[in-house]
Amino acid sequence: MDIHEKKLALNQILKEIEMLENFIEGTSAYYLPKTIRVNGIQLGISTFDLIQTIKSDYKNIVLKDFYDEIEKINF
Repeated sequence: MDIHEKKLALNQILKEIEMLENFIEGTSAYYLPKTIRVNGIQLGISTFDLIQTIKSDYKNIVLKDFYDEIEKINF
């Protein structure tokens, strides 16, 4: 997969996360915290906060790694 194809694929994933967010946003419990278990620890988090965390992690980790890779290739 070349760089252009990777960029398109990563952007498509981000769009799908945003579409999921828009779909779920219409539910009545979107902002209400729910208890979930992560690595054996119980957390109280809303669907809204969970999706925001996923988007933030995606942008800060996946996209950062992608653009770091592009910089290495261009030098």
